[in-house]
Amino acid sequence: MKDFKVKPAYEPVVVCFASDDGYAPYLRVAVYSMLCNRNRERYYDILILHKDISEEHQQKLLALAAEAEGVTIRLLSVAAWSDRLPEEVGYYYTVEAVYRLLLLGDTFSRYQRILYLDCDLIVNGDVSQLYDTELGEAEIAAVRAEEFRVFSRTKRAVFFDGYPYNVDNYRTDALGMKVPEDYFNSGVLLFDLEKARARLSMEEILRLLNEHEYTYCDQDVLNMLFDGRVLPLDVTWNYMTFIEEHLRSGNENSRQMFRELERTEPRIIHYVGSIKPWESERVLGEYYRHYQKNMEEEDEKKILSLQ
Repeated sequence: MKDFKVKPAYEPVVVCFASDDGYAPYLRVAVYSMLCNRNRERYYDILILHKDISEEHQQKLLALAAEAEGVTIRLLSVAAWSDRLPEEVGYYYTVEAVYRLLLLGDTFSRYQRILYLDCDLIVNGDVSQLYDTELGEAEIAAVRAEEFRVFSRTKRAVFFDGYPYNVDNYRTDALGMKVPEDYFNSGVLLFDLEKARARLSMEEILRLLNEHEYTYCDQDVLNMLFDGRVLPLDVTWNYMTFIEEHLRSGNENSRQMFRELERTEPRIIHYVGSIKPWESERVLGEYYRHYQKNMEEEDEKKILSLQ
């Protein structure tokens, strides 16, 4: 695996996801939503990092590209890296999210930039517009972790190596960030891999990942690695559902805190938190159900056409 280098299928919009078998059905809805809104004049090279996605789920994912012109989907096993990656990542993240760190290594050295997306989201716009973002001197583009607005006011405790901090001194004192206001959510990331590889090594990245206990696991590591090298994106590209929850809460203080972040037609809706739209009703869940329903109807039509 370490000597194997993935080559772009063509000069496309390159999008990467990471998943396990349990999340594969929801990943499929995310990919489907992205393809529904793609620019038909562009090519899309979709990479899915995994270790245990079943053959059945792999075939269902690959089927999304079968009738989508200009789309390639490839599933890449990261099993060879298992002994270098943590098995436990705490409450907030899945182990599979850590796979995105591998994008910074030699395996993907033939790619200049990659857009990484979490599985628990819906794409409601054309991600090629995000992919084409001019980064300037920045090495990564991401949306700020706006939930810290609340955590800062409530002095919520977060932990680094078991020691409690509030979110303000967690970023500066624990993570050592010089530009803490740019601390970002890692669910949507546009990497300039060429710039990052010139500065970072996989050894350094994995050492940093494994030498501390973080509250937000590799999100914290990414913020440490790219401190001062971030282009903040508009929240429409990672519209985290807690924003809408605060806006609809009926609490005027909450509404005031998040009013400037309200987006009526967000491009990417990110279902952060432990409750997901495929489990129960939640804010903006209608977007997920819309794409899920349409995907399942298309699946049914394909089955009927073969009978």
